[in-house]
Amino acid sequence: MPASTGRLSANAQCFGAMLLWAAGFVSLEFLLDDWGALSLIAVRLAVSAGFLVIWWLLIEGVKQATQAPWVKGLFIGALGWGLGSILLYLGQRLSDPVATTIVVAMMPIAGAAIEIVFDGRRLPPRLVAGIVMAVGGGYLATGVTFDQSAMRIGVALCIVAIFLFAWATRATTRQLETLSRTGQAAVTLVGGALIVVLLYLAALPALPGETTIGTINSARFWPFMIYLLPSCGIAQLMWIYGAGRLGVMLASFHMNAVPFYVMVILLTLSMGEWQWIRAAGVALVVLGVFVSQFHPGPGGAEKRKVTMTD
Repeated sequence: MPASTGRLSANAQCFGAMLLWAAGFVSLEFLLDDWGALSLIAVRLAVSAGFLVIWWLLIEGVKQATQAPWVKGLFIGALGWGLGSILLYLGQRLSDPVATTIVVAMMPIAGAAIEIVFDGRRLPPRLVAGIVMAVGGGYLATGVTFDQSAMRIGVALCIVAIFLFAWATRATTRQLETLSRTGQAAVTLVGGALIVVLLYLAALPALPGETTIGTINSARFWPFMIYLLPSCGIAQLMWIYGAGRLGVMLASFHMNAVPFYVMVILLTLSMGEWQWIRAAGVALVVLGVFVSQFHPGPGGAEKRKVTMTD
């Protein structure tokens, strides 16, 4: 596969993952009235992990699953996807949604830091420019500014969470190379689900409001189904495929377009309004993706070869 075609495919996978993730944020609005947040996180990860394991067994067989490095995979998933999700949730509760969106927009910086520390990645000017565009576009896409939010302990928890997400993405795609992308996604999400379910059970006596199991009626059925599987399990699989090819830093650029996708979905459902500042933000993110990845070599040819672990 030509390098440029491989990058287009990987970017399409990351785009699809973030679009589904955005759909989960919209679905959540229909569910939080009578569901506890910990309940939703635990059910979501458990269902998605179960789906990925079944899908993995169907396409690759039981033998692959029995030979998988489960201990390493469960550890990566528990620390990255499980603890990261809980810290992001706690960070938002201890600060506010504005602070959370501002911090999540720093994901490209976290991805760059992870690759610099673990891979010795160098940042040429085009990558620095791409990061600046992605981060700046992410802030515009959220429609907020720093002075709207109080920077408290919650922000620190959110920062730790995004570094855990970046670390887990790299660890999943680089340390579990004996597995297919489907196997990598399945094993690590099982680890995330296990730690979250254990935390949910531990919180049952002390946090009844956060562990409440809500009702699912006809109006909530589809939001519930979208939140459980497409916006988590399927999105996770697409994310691992895309990030496995691009690397965590370049893949993380796509996260900064999520607020724009949320706005578009709300518009489609007649629940929101168009904001040009967010459209400008996602345009800047797209420009950052282009500048950082699609650079011609001598004579206009692409120099950088993309591999499954690039």
